[in-house]
Amino acid sequence: LLPIAPEQSIGWQLGMAQRLMQLRNELGEEGLDFALTAERTAESGHEPARWRELARLEGLYLDQLQTRALKDPKLARRNAAQHYLAPPQIKRIILAATPDPQPLPLQALERAAHNIPVEIWIYGPEDAQFDTWGRPITEHWTQRPLPFEAWGCHLQTFASAKATAATIAASMQGKAPESVLIGLADPTLNPIVVDALERANIPNYDPEGQALHIGGVGRLTELLCQLCDDRSTTTIRTLLQHPDIQVWLKTSSNELLHQIDRLFKKHLAPDLNTLIHFAAREKHSALHAALAQLERLATNLGTAKNFSSSLAQTLQHIYATKQIETTGQASTQWQERADAIRKLLNSSAEAETLFPKLPKAFSRSAFRQSLQRSKVYPDRPREAHDLLGWLELLWNDAPHLILAGLNESIVPESVIGDAFLPEALREQLGLRTNAQRFARDAYLLEALCRRRAGEHGHIDILVPQAADDHTPLRPSRLLFQGAPDTLLSRTRQLFRDTKDSGANSAHSAAWKLSPPLDLRLKDSISVSAIKSYLQCPFRFFLRHILGMRPVDVETRELNPAAFGELFHDIVAELNGHTLDSNTDQAALVKKLHGVAEEMLKTRYGDKLSFALRLQHEALIARIHAFCHHQIKDTQNNGSIKILNTEEEFTIPLAGLTITGRIDRIDQRGERLELIDYKTSNQPANPEKTHLAVVAKKAPPKHLPEEAFFEHEGKTYRWTDLQLPLYVLAKREAGSERPSIAYFNLSQTLEKSGIERWEGFTDSHLDSARACAAAVIEQIKAGIFWPPSQDIHEAYDDFAALFPDGIENSVDPEAFKHYQFKR
Repeated sequence: LLPIAPEQSIGWQLGMAQRLMQLRNELGEEGLDFALTAERTAESGHEPARWRELARLEGLYLDQLQTRALKDPKLARRNAAQHYLAPPQIKRIILAATPDPQPLPLQALERAAHNIPVEIWIYGPEDAQFDTWGRPITEHWTQRPLPFEAWGCHLQTFASAKATAATIAASMQGKAPESVLIGLADPTLNPIVVDALERANIPNYDPEGQALHIGGVGRLTELLCQLCDDRSTTTIRTLLQHPDIQVWLKTSSNELLHQIDRLFKKHLAPDLNTLIHFAAREKHSALHAALAQLERLATNLGTAKNFSSSLAQTLQHIYATKQIETTGQASTQWQERADAIRKLLNSSAEAETLFPKLPKAFSRSAFRQSLQRSKVYPDRPREAHDLLGWLELLWNDAPHLILAGLNESIVPESVIGDAFLPEALREQLGLRTNAQRFARDAYLLEALCRRRAGEHGHIDILVPQAADDHTPLRPSRLLFQGAPDTLLSRTRQLFRDTKDSGANSAHSAAWKLSPPLDLRLKDSISVSAIKSYLQCPFRFFLRHILGMRPVDVETRELNPAAFGELFHDIVAELNGHTLDSNTDQAALVKKLHGVAEEMLKTRYGDKLSFALRLQHEALIARIHAFCHHQIKDTQNNGSIKILNTEEEFTIPLAGLTITGRIDRIDQRGERLELIDYKTSNQPANPEKTHLAVVAKKAPPKHLPEEAFFEHEGKTYRWTDLQLPLYVLAKREAGSERPSIAYFNLSQTLEKSGIERWEGFTDSHLDSARACAAAVIEQIKAGIFWPPSQDIHEAYDDFAALFPDGIENSVDPEAFKHYQFKR
């Protein structure tokens, strides 16, 4: 049965069980099971040993049911068909316009035909061929041409699913539901078309239903299942964001999330237990209490004898304090979802009772999969347009048909590479084959088009060239099933070049975003914030005015900023030390090693993750490079005294206060030197980091005139003011201007070292001061537009918020002269 032994995981067991049940369903349509199939394959030679094993497995399954007085629904269905007797009050049976009836009902009808008349009503042209049950004859319909041109069909090709949906929405404007039929052959189009219709305020109804596990009580139920197997910080954050958990905890979720983010940033706390540990150590009492409650939930769910009962009790406990309205659409939807979950829990509890030896993890995973597959079906709105699937279209008589998603492998439906039922075996067993599906779908397409041919009908066939995930799609073979003289024109139409005019429509906001009106401008601004404004004023507004920051609690390693901060804190221990040519490098390395080990243990615990252990090695390498180059510099340039490390400063300027922190201040002779550490992989040059040559490409439009600097015949623009502002902060009247430098600590010793800005002059300093003042004036004036186009998406923290581009998502006028609250 399984030539290669699989990994015996819960996921594999569930997946294989579902595949075998699906296989029984497919065989059951023909009245077969594994045992009957094994008998037939023994004669034909189609893997008889494998089917014998499947039959043996099926026998064990049926034995389990029998010992519990249960019946297999597939066998019960087959037995009902084989012994069907029509009720005496039924005088006649009509099978109307059913081109693809299942075999078992036909067996029942065949038995009924011995006693009462059974009539087969076929919808189709006189020259078409059908069998006695009204099914299209395969040999005829696979060769029958489809004259779309004669029927007046309009074939249209679109670059994407979104463009297709946008066209559907545009075509539906002002149309009554009875006048137009929307057919979606590809089910993946349903949510995309729903979105397009909702944006156009067109009532619609998707009979496919809504996923139970998305939103509300369904989402909380899934999260509780997830909590049993995954107590990661990501799961905890997601739980705390759920509104029903917030009500249950009776606390501010925003503050709890902020505290979790700070703990994660500081300690890389990866899971619930670690968060609880550090929340207690940092004395975050509210967070600690909330996390402890979640930990109790997880423990109770994970250790309970019956998972379903425990989950039901947990949900009752959480919702015991929630006020639920008894009227209104929202309460109806909540009740529908709660009822659906209750039924799932009851079914799961029954299974646990009948099969008590099942592992708890299996029961939990099985329930979660059932939850994810379940749907709820809200009431159909009045005057709504139904979104019907391919097999549901035949019985709708609307004169205008919009048929979308007619792509290969979807219509006609094809089964390729089935590991259990290859095409040859399907044909031998009498199961539905790809050729029969082709014939059925060819008939359906002709029936749909013929019905609307002529002056009173209208047929639009919309074919997307790519799915929503950009997977290329091919037009259905049925669209080429025509006369030879139509093949070229259809091919040109279906493979024409298209522009994705609707690609962005799914992300288009119903209105332009604008900033809050009650924001106050802080009386201080950091050095890094000025750099941010020079890069892009709009992103500066998001980051430094609104305080927006990306949150990543998935990582298990320090990001570059956190790694640099850790190194800063380690070498800050040298505050007050004097270093000269006689300083023992080995002793210095040993000292800083000890500091590093203690900091790592304090911040991240005794057991470091694999990623942190790698970064620990990188940190040690940088400490070695630091000590090597520091001693080398004192040997070449004389001794130094480290006056201060991580010194904060303020500069009053243009009505605001600039704040910053200098990594290190050295005294060498009579002159100060201001040093900034750089721990990135590539060394940085201070002049090139701060100044960019103004080339032919136009500079960013938001820059004030003072951001440009003429020096030695070249025009530069300021991209950063960090080191010049350090000089402004520390230069005293009448004293020599401090020197400035980067201390690069890269991956290798060769790329590390002290890089001084030798050509820095008073002209640089004056220009930098004027630039900082001008930036502050623009900020005070509310100038946060236009956004820079030079920031690559990979390095843009806010790219995901504006998939259509910033200009298409926000109101530009609101950011050109924003008025701060006084």
